[in-house]
Amino acid sequence: MKVSLQKYAKALCESLAKENDSKVASQKIQNLLKLLTKRKQSKLIKQLPAAFKNIWLKMHNKMEVTVILAENPSKEEIKDIEKLLSSAFNKEVLISTRINPEVIGGIKLEFDDSIIDNTVAAGLSKLKQHLTCDKVA
Repeated sequence: MKVSLQKYAKALCESLAKENDSKVASQKIQNLLKLLTKRKQSKLIKQLPAAFKNIWLKMHNKMEVTVILAENPSKEEIKDIEKLLSSAFNKEVLISTRINPEVIGGIKLEFDDSIIDNTVAAGLSKLKQHLTCDKVA
């Protein structure tokens, strides 16, 4: 019986959750990779880091959010966004920022499989779509 990628990732997360010794942690990871190879499931090795990361974040009540802005935010702005999102999601939010001049203004958030686009560009696009639909009708 083949074990799923999620089960391997979960077992590794649980095994490493309280591990303080990096050498022991490294050995556990190596043992899992050897096991996958031995069980002819080496194709899972490429997918393991992403699965591990997702489970690890859930175990520790955290989530990653990419914040897309027109220009670099200040440290205070990042902290404010972090507090707001942590409160909204009831989780610790780990923020990464991406600068996209096409945003013009506003903010776009990407997390899990969701996108919240509250940018000027998105608003203008919706307005254009609304106006062109009214002309056709």
